[in-house]
Order: sequence, then C-alpha cells, then structure tokens
Amino acid sequence: MILDDQYITKDMLTKDSYREGNYYANKNAVMYDLQNGKQNVVCFCDNIYRAQGIVEGLNILDKLEADGIELKQPNKEKK
Repeated sequence: MILDDQYITKDMLTKDSYREGNYYANKNAVMYDLQNGKQNVVCFCDNIYRAQGIVEGLNILDKLEADGIELKQPNKEKK
C-alpha cells in the first residue's frame, strides 16, 4: 500500500485487515492466540463491544508492525 498521507485511517483498511489476526474477543475478554494451542488473556473489558474494538486495534497494530511500518514512539521526558 502506497500512501501519500501522513496518517493511516480505518477507512483505508479492509475489514479483513483488522478482524483477522492473533487477537480475538471471547465475550468481554481480549485474548491472544499463541499458535500452539494455548491462549493468553490480554485484558477484561466492561462489555463485548469494547473488547471487539480493542481486538481490532491490536490486530491493525500487529499487521502494520509486520509490514515494517515505523511507529511513532511517545516522548519520554528525563527528570
């Protein structure tokens, strides 16, 4: 994907790019599939819709990192 914009928005992505991945929602839990028959619980949410939103975001992030896109790191101020 070649982008002229500085930012990637959700409407630039296909549904498959964020609905399929190693992260999935199990009721109100966000789970990570370890690909060896085991799963890890990432977090618990107050409802299933929030868990599904977090899953979509994590799957997008995972795929962007796998494609080699450089992510902006937050500034850490030294004291």
